[in-house]
Amino acid sequence: MDTLHERDEEFKEQMAIINSMAQFYIYIYSFDLVTEMYKEIFVATNQVRTIMGPTGNVPLSVKDMCHMLLKPEYIGGMLKFTDLSTMEERLHNKRYITYQYEAHNVGWLEAILFPGLMDEAGNMVNVIFAVRDINYEKNKETQLIYNSYVDDLTQLYNRKMYNENMLDYSKSKMQSNLVFISVDVNGLKIVNDSLGHDAGDEMIVGVADCLKKAFDPYGRIYRLGGDEFVAVIYISPANLPRLIGQFNDSVANWHGRLVDSLSISMGYVTKSECCDKTIFEMARVADERMYRDKEQYYALKGVDRTGRQSAHNALSCMYEKVLKLNLKANSYQIIHIDENEFNDFNNMRYTLSVDIKRYAEAGYIHPDDKKKYLGAMDMDFLRDYFGSNNQYFIFYYRRKVNGRYMDVTTEMVRADDYTADNQTLFLFVKRHISC
Repeated sequence: MDTLHERDEEFKEQMAIINSMAQFYIYIYSFDLVTEMYKEIFVATNQVRTIMGPTGNVPLSVKDMCHMLLKPEYIGGMLKFTDLSTMEERLHNKRYITYQYEAHNVGWLEAILFPGLMDEAGNMVNVIFAVRDINYEKNKETQLIYNSYVDDLTQLYNRKMYNENMLDYSKSKMQSNLVFISVDVNGLKIVNDSLGHDAGDEMIVGVADCLKKAFDPYGRIYRLGGDEFVAVIYISPANLPRLIGQFNDSVANWHGRLVDSLSISMGYVTKSECCDKTIFEMARVADERMYRDKEQYYALKGVDRTGRQSAHNALSCMYEKVLKLNLKANSYQIIHIDENEFNDFNNMRYTLSVDIKRYAEAGYIHPDDKKKYLGAMDMDFLRDYFGSNNQYFIFYYRRKVNGRYMDVTTEMVRADDYTADNQTLFLFVKRHISC
């Protein structure tokens, strides 16, 4: 009777331990490594019990359980984890080993193998197989990873994610419809200084919202810090103008609580323009175009960032348009332009050679003068002409001014620092006095 009582107490103690373990594990089995059979110790779900049963063959039952309960990508890993032939070696001198996987309708689980009894020769004869729910840990881990890659203020990807993604882009073949966009907030420092950082933050969030509204379905958007943003999207060249227009409309229609309106500078470049360039070179091109756009913004606002306000005002009165051209880089910077013309045409800018042709095709040049204009503005002609040490070039034609064609003079002057690597010119368009 004493022996029976002792066994009963031992059994109760074991059950208490199992019940305690059940707080952490959703099922527990004992695997016999000699007979390859298992015994159920505890199961909290009828779904597993229906498949496995209280006893059975380990390889067959685990295989059935895997195919019925696990997501396909984890089946191979679980079958390897429960391979009885390697289990003793894998558990040698270990307290336990684990395997994490996803199950249908359950989420993340962790399978654990504990070493069990040893025979007289020191060989392992059984192990304990247990499974626990780790959705909480996985969600917490996912949240921590998410937080490390996301900007707190805007919920866009941050610089860390940008740097890692740029390395990924550089290591793989870029798609032909990739577009790199660089965006900067105009006037943020003035707002911060005059209205406070809450107002500045409102502007930053406003730009982020406009970026997400336009570009989020097409790729990834990043806040690199301060007022710097980048978007890497995938869209066909034919549909890109529509998307850029939607973004510009969102910015133009934005109104905040502390700040009434937004202004941004933007530069972008398509992969089709830069077939041989890396993603890092594309980023530099987009940045250069964005900074040119910013310079033009401040010029239109009457802000002279080089300290020559009076000269700028004089030029604005004398000329219809003033451009700084770089023939080597096939680029241009707007120093002065009529604001209506800028809004109608220059809110989307490409390379210098492309925009010369676009300008003529858009009807700004009189049809009878289009051939003359394109010949005088031909890039190869200009490179040869100014490369031969000519300092000055002038031609006449009719261009549209305030809705009607007028006689104008275009003058191009070679810059003082003109070199083979820095082919800089200044272009002035002046209406004839007689008009």
